[in-house]
Amino acid sequence: MIEPRKLGICLIPLLFFITLTQTSFAQSQEALDQAIRHLQLVKGDFHLNDTDINDYEVSDHYITKHNGVNHIYLKQRYQGIDVYNGIININVLPNGEILNMGNRFIANIANRANTSNPSISAEAAVRKVIQNFQVPTKNDLRIKEQINANEFIFNKDGIALEDIKATLVFEALALKKVRLVWMVELYEFSAQNWWNARVDAVTGEIVNYHNQVIKCNFGTPDGQCHEAHPHANLDINNLRTQTNTASFKNNNLANSYRVFAPPVESPNHGARTLETSPANPLASPFGWHDTNGATGPEFTITRGNNTHAYHDIFDLNSSLGDEPDGGATLDFDYALDLASQKPYQNIDPAVVNLFYWCNMMHDVWYEYGFDESAGNFQVNNYGNGGSQGDYVRAEALDGSGTNNANFSTAQDGSTARIQMYIWGTGGGGGVSRVLSVLSPAGIAGDYDYVPGGFGGDFATLNGTASVVFVDDGTAPNTDACESIINGADIAGNVAMIDRGDCEFGVKMLEAENNGAIAVIMCNNIPDAPIPMGAGAVGNQVTIPGLMISQADCATIRAQLPGVTIQLGSSLTIPNPGPTALDGDLDNGIVAHEYGHGISIRGTGGPGSGSCLSNAEQQGEGWSDYFSLVMTIEPGDVGVTGRGIGTYAQDQPVTGNGIRTYRYSTNTGINP
Repeated sequence: MIEPRKLGICLIPLLFFITLTQTSFAQSQEALDQAIRHLQLVKGDFHLNDTDINDYEVSDHYITKHNGVNHIYLKQRYQGIDVYNGIININVLPNGEILNMGNRFIANIANRANTSNPSISAEAAVRKVIQNFQVPTKNDLRIKEQINANEFIFNKDGIALEDIKATLVFEALALKKVRLVWMVELYEFSAQNWWNARVDAVTGEIVNYHNQVIKCNFGTPDGQCHEAHPHANLDINNLRTQTNTASFKNNNLANSYRVFAPPVESPNHGARTLETSPANPLASPFGWHDTNGATGPEFTITRGNNTHAYHDIFDLNSSLGDEPDGGATLDFDYALDLASQKPYQNIDPAVVNLFYWCNMMHDVWYEYGFDESAGNFQVNNYGNGGSQGDYVRAEALDGSGTNNANFSTAQDGSTARIQMYIWGTGGGGGVSRVLSVLSPAGIAGDYDYVPGGFGGDFATLNGTASVVFVDDGTAPNTDACESIINGADIAGNVAMIDRGDCEFGVKMLEAENNGAIAVIMCNNIPDAPIPMGAGAVGNQVTIPGLMISQADCATIRAQLPGVTIQLGSSLTIPNPGPTALDGDLDNGIVAHEYGHGISIRGTGGPGSGSCLSNAEQQGEGWSDYFSLVMTIEPGDVGVTGRGIGTYAQDQPVTGNGIRTYRYSTNTGINP
């Protein structure tokens, strides 16, 4: 439960989330001085002493356009070391009055901190994270730059998508303990995990972590996620030719985009229109295809200052160089055939729609304060403050999963990425994986599997491994619901486990604790394999798990011991099914995901980026709010029932979508 005094500690009320980039230094300094005086007056109310508040750093400070409110964020430090999420935010009115204050400084830190001298190095901490999360590496880790004694940058080459950071900080843990930790930020090549892990700087133990890729909340109502990685065997150009999208162009209108424009939420809610010159001159003064701040676009493809949109069907986390090209007139008018064509055959209109909506989110919320100094996403900030170089990489038809979407970023200036998936029902689902058995020859071949909804990713493992059935010594002794007794046989191999009476997370954690590098779960009924839920302890599992059918398991287990498998996957893209739908055309989902970027940057200030990491954070609800606002229609009132993601869920516009109830003030609709 959140104590009333602490409610909104890291929160910026949207009412005051309107920033001014060109401000008077005198005004800012006066407001800062007033904020510090106020903190001195009320420190006792928060049980803070002089040591707790004297060594602070101003992490963010900006002023509202329309009412002149100063937003000031102070970062707590102790003995010159930052405190993780130790933030005080103070809002000061133009007349000097304090509007409000929120506190997350640690009280009595001098008596609670264990030490200020690390016993392990930053490099050792990064290696611990790589080992713990089984991050695939091609090159060895090395220090790229030492910022100071407390902050290091390591090479990304062959290890991660971005440079790896290790920063010495204090973190408050349970039982009022405050520990010196290395905060390690590592963005995996898969783009599915951006670990923010805190490693005890004395013991080397990982004491806390969270994933900066926001995912698996915007899925089916039961919270299951279905992830997969397609293999590069799809002829994109041929599919484009089938619908003639490249040749269907209207060259009469300059700077135009044929899209489902606001408030049209999806193909079920209305028709596409040709939107001409939609860029907001305040938010995007040089248009959507500029990056240098001079007249004329730098790109004629779906790329510019705010967004670079492209398909990522092959899960490369980068463009193949085949983005829709509007030519010199920036004319993005492509045919869309949803009646007879599958999502992979409507690539260009999907990418254009995603590009348009990401730019629209940028421009609309710029007017309400999500501008450069508030941490928005731009290549070039045009001299308006804030950190730049953090445009949104918008990946349409992304091959890393199905039936979901995600958004990832950290503090202002860091990479931002949105991944939109295919949704499928009725025999579809977009992509599939196969487990390759190498020996013995009699059963060698590919077996379909469903990846687990937690733990690592089997497709990222390399090499080969033997399969060993677990034995927990208690009938049925192959379900790993009790302590495994053949751990020596399992260590370094793939553990095979029967589905049974305990949670999947319990089974996989027991296998991991006995040294297994992965788990093959055997379905215990003739039905198709299912995505496994994490349960109470699944968040502790780092090894990958997958489920195969009861029949396939029987085939493999009959040859044990002596079965060798290929780690990783041989992957294919079959027909995505009769009702496969493209999330890029569900604008409510796009707005929801982009909304995560706004709330991450806006909570705790743009220099933080890690306030929304606990289980009760409100980012999901806030993102639904962005979705509802961007698609609100004339006549909508509080009692109007509004679902989220109804198109992707193949529901009518009156459906619940991915939430249990539609949003409404009518308790008969939403109790």
